[in-house]
Amino acid sequence: MLTYLLLCLLAMMATPLKGVAQEILWDADFDFRFDNREYGDPSKMIAPSGTLFGANLRPEIGLGWGYDHKLKVGITIPADMGSESFMGTPELLAYYAFDGSRFRTALGLFPRQRLMGRYSYAFFSDSYRFYHPSIEGCLVQFKTPDWFVELGCDWNGLRSTTRREMFTILLAGEANRDFSYAGYSAYLHHHAASDTARGVVDNGLASIYMGLDLSELFYDIDLSVQAAWIQAYQNDRLHIGTPVLPGGYEIELNMRRDDIGLQENFYSGDDLMPYYTLPFEDANGSAYGSHLYFGDPFYRVGEKGFYNRLELYWEPKLKDGVKLRIASVHHFDGIHWGWQQVIALSVNIGSDMFGPIR
Repeated sequence: MLTYLLLCLLAMMATPLKGVAQEILWDADFDFRFDNREYGDPSKMIAPSGTLFGANLRPEIGLGWGYDHKLKVGITIPADMGSESFMGTPELLAYYAFDGSRFRTALGLFPRQRLMGRYSYAFFSDSYRFYHPSIEGCLVQFKTPDWFVELGCDWNGLRSTTRREMFTILLAGEANRDFSYAGYSAYLHHHAASDTARGVVDNGLASIYMGLDLSELFYDIDLSVQAAWIQAYQNDRLHIGTPVLPGGYEIELNMRRDDIGLQENFYSGDDLMPYYTLPFEDANGSAYGSHLYFGDPFYRVGEKGFYNRLELYWEPKLKDGVKLRIASVHHFDGIHWGWQQVIALSVNIGSDMFGPIR
């Protein structure tokens, strides 16, 4: 299938479009992550311990024309260190994109990094972002210097004998003025039935936030603070029947000087994942767990009703297109403490940096 698509694209590239400038575009992205999580007694800690150690390689090639139009194909090649197979299951990328000065859109299977919205760890955990680097569906964005909005659909489950039909609607927007900004982010995940598992679950999450970027007040320090209210809508239509509406507030502080930084997230409120342990995911009685929820499971909160995440990191200034981050992440729920050590490297190069192939 991929070979067929590549041949079709190469044939298009070889056929000139009359009166339209054409460019052969390319991108190559590489993501490496060592992520060791020491969370202690699994009967007491909300999130499980473990080590995530893997890499993703994503080459893309495509045709650009009329300055804003792009048609690209590629593949995401994952690898888990120490696994018996050479690599995981590759994932095809194939999409059309229009990247105008204000209006942007993508249709097909495209990289998740095209999203512009601020999505809390309650929406997508760091591990989910790493292991699910693409979106299957569509994305529409409108951007000016002072504000942006985006709307997307990720069709992440095609119904089969054992696989549920699933899709996620994504919404985000933000406006900024001087050193302040305000915005929203939201998704509605529709978790429908498979041929062997009945029931439909709606997992909705929305965040309304305001923030201050105070970096211009300091000579050599980047500083910002943000406050948000996070509201969930949970509805297991078959097994529960009545929607539940957990919510809470989150404060985020970011501070950085030179290569050293700190990010503090404090959440206080209800369990945002009330169906996490319910055994209705499949006919075998598996829990919904991460099949239904994409956020960090710490947002289930412990008996104290809050969760604190503190990340201390070193991010040196390297060559353009190369980003290294070494972090020590601390999780605390009022009683139990967990420690996460992360080494993350990303390389993003392409025709935007080196110029298109002519």
